[in-house]
Amino acid sequence: MKISNRLDLISVFNASRFMLRHYAKGYYPVNNLLMKPMSVNRLFFPLENLNRSENFISDSFRRYSLCPGKMYFVPAFLPACFQLDSQLLFLSIQTNLEIFPGVELFSGCPRMLEIPAPNEYTSLLELFDSHSPDQLYQNAVKAGSLAFSIMAQLLDYYAPEDFWKPLALRKYADLTEYLNQHGTALTSVADLAKEKRLSRESFTRHFTADTGITPKQLIDRFVIGRCLALIGQGYSFKEISYLMKFRDEFAFSRYFKRNMGESPRYWRSRSIGGFTRR
Repeated sequence: MKISNRLDLISVFNASRFMLRHYAKGYYPVNNLLMKPMSVNRLFFPLENLNRSENFISDSFRRYSLCPGKMYFVPAFLPACFQLDSQLLFLSIQTNLEIFPGVELFSGCPRMLEIPAPNEYTSLLELFDSHSPDQLYQNAVKAGSLAFSIMAQLLDYYAPEDFWKPLALRKYADLTEYLNQHGTALTSVADLAKEKRLSRESFTRHFTADTGITPKQLIDRFVIGRCLALIGQGYSFKEISYLMKFRDEFAFSRYFKRNMGESPRYWRSRSIGGFTRR
């Protein structure tokens, strides 16, 4: 019998990283019709919706009324707005799926999804409702695995070309590695152009044509990703400002709110922690 050795699949999978960034269950009114992107993928499950027509999520294509029994997926960096009233009970999960360091696989997907809640949903809800400290680590592994399974299924809802732009960053692996090691608030487009031995203008033109984003957007994605990781590790905002070379804590807070739609203090106050799977 001939044995097939698929080291290519193994190496790509092992280089990827799935992160459960945040989850919340409850009631939280949101009244903001501005289209805003976030650096995380959002999985939104309505549990109870007494005023169905009053609650919705919208992207540039359409408005989605929120129906219990369905899941609404907002890809990372896709502008969307949420309208939620005080009687909407929901579960919200925020994730990242990096195919290689700093490169979010769903970042090129052009639209939201509205699909039936996947089979994993019921078990996830039970795990997030569990308050047993003795089972914390086991539940963390289970919850992370279930959320990863949902993300893997979502790949089939998009066309292959929706992933071409993020995957084109393989051509710039030296830059993503540079940002992974050295990216801070002081990193400039000129720094990246220097790494490629190109002028700033020439580098920007070629990079944007290849990847669909600007070099500045790439820098911001790495910086905000690092900030989220540091928040999750318990660093103070003053420490994060110093480590990421912001001018001060206020500059860090403004930068975070511009990229995440809310202040880091509010983000941390809502955060229950995250599980990381490599």
